[in-house]
Amino acid sequence: MFGQNFRYRGVRFSSFNRGEKYCLTALSILTFLLRVPLALRPTAMLTALPYGDDAYYLFSIARHLSSGHGISVDGIHLTNGFQPLILLFYTPIFWLFGSNAWLAVRWTFVMNAAISALTIWTGAFTVRALERQTQRSTVSAPVIFAALSGLGYEFFAQMTNGLETGLLTLLLLISIYYYNKIAFEEKNENAPRSEYIALGVVLGLTVLARIDAAILVAIIVLSLFLRRKIVPAIITGSVTFLITLPWWLYNVIYFGNVMPSSGQAENSWPVPPGISLQSAVKSLSEIITLIFYLPGSFGPVIRTLWILALLSAIVYAFTRTRLKNVLRTMRFNVLLPFILFSLILLVYYTFFFGAPHFISRYMQPMRILWAIIVSFAASWLWDQRGKFARVLLTLGVVLGITFTIYQYAFLYFPSIGTCELYHAGLWAKDHPREKIAMLQSGIASFIAPNISNLDGKVNSDALKAHLDGHLGEYLQQEKFSYIADSKSFISDINRLAQKDHVYFDSCMMIGSIEVMKRRDD
Repeated sequence: MFGQNFRYRGVRFSSFNRGEKYCLTALSILTFLLRVPLALRPTAMLTALPYGDDAYYLFSIARHLSSGHGISVDGIHLTNGFQPLILLFYTPIFWLFGSNAWLAVRWTFVMNAAISALTIWTGAFTVRALERQTQRSTVSAPVIFAALSGLGYEFFAQMTNGLETGLLTLLLLISIYYYNKIAFEEKNENAPRSEYIALGVVLGLTVLARIDAAILVAIIVLSLFLRRKIVPAIITGSVTFLITLPWWLYNVIYFGNVMPSSGQAENSWPVPPGISLQSAVKSLSEIITLIFYLPGSFGPVIRTLWILALLSAIVYAFTRTRLKNVLRTMRFNVLLPFILFSLILLVYYTFFFGAPHFISRYMQPMRILWAIIVSFAASWLWDQRGKFARVLLTLGVVLGITFTIYQYAFLYFPSIGTCELYHAGLWAKDHPREKIAMLQSGIASFIAPNISNLDGKVNSDALKAHLDGHLGEYLQQEKFSYIADSKSFISDINRLAQKDHVYFDSCMMIGSIEVMKRRDD
């Protein structure tokens, strides 16, 4: 069943004992099967959790690209408001199913399920490679990490959101593996240059999976320079740059900026003071607890106190008990560039970026690293600390499963109110002669081609008008007859339009989506 001679860059399948192999196989199958039923829901529910509005921008671009209409949401205007690698995965699916776009959407769930199942094995190989001595217990770090990443709600939600996070997770784990292998071989002065080329390729693909991974590349290349590995640093950086060069050229030639329009758009809209910090605190509390979840009603003060209490307990455990021996069971130094990368992301997205609602997604690298460390700690406690530790760990698993099942209910049984953007799209489809502008236009424009993006994520013209302070003029020049979105969002747009003497009046509600019609006078 398992090929004894098959190798994953130095780690064999035979590195896992029989119990581990059975556990990993079961976890990968279960991980896949948990996600597939999401594809079988009614059409409207395909637009509910875990897929969000932004996922449908990708689907629209993939649909138009597969039909020969270019890299565009509407088939007319070019866009760079997306992460490129996941688009390359989605495009063949939409090409295969042609005009049946909803069937293609269903198959994207299957593709993301396959990525998540593959991550089970990739993560297990990576964690095994980080071990200083191979564990032979079934309750080993690779198995624990596989369970956390495959079944944990936070991993589930982030890796099955229709965006790039699942692919990023897979590539980050491969990056850690290659970096670990090179660090080990450097210690013996025998790392071949082909390994640095391979690392550069993987890092290049990781950057294409999500552009902010360029920070990780800079950290790794700098670390090589500091260790006086000049040629390896140049090889790694050069290969990464060559892999990503087409994307940078596309951005500069067609848009005059290396940053995608989605990033510029997020930074162009005001965020109330403290909201990003609150979102960061919430994300950190979810990452640290991993399989436990505080009620959403708990505010930032309680979450901050919770984080401080957890961190205090962790510091105490490491300094006052033998738990610090966990670090001796793993090659912790290999993770340092990735930890620095995660901390930089935390600071940047909290204080210098305007997308608080995406911070949890942006913190996926930190979630991966924490899961790796927790996996080593839990495995060590199970093997070294006797019956009492096993009872506590078992209790934690039972409570974690309870929390996770409760959270899964939001994914499998969402409120019908989460499909409001779908119904807004149906309304627009019934009014094909009207031009309608929406900020959250991913789902609606996937359904109705007469809807245009207004926040600038995938519409460079709207972004430029907004940055120039003339969004109202843009609405008038493009002859939009309606604007629509959540009430708080659309009120801001209406206020901006009035500055340019363009006026809209509320005419109907689609759930919480307010539709406003432009005055003819």
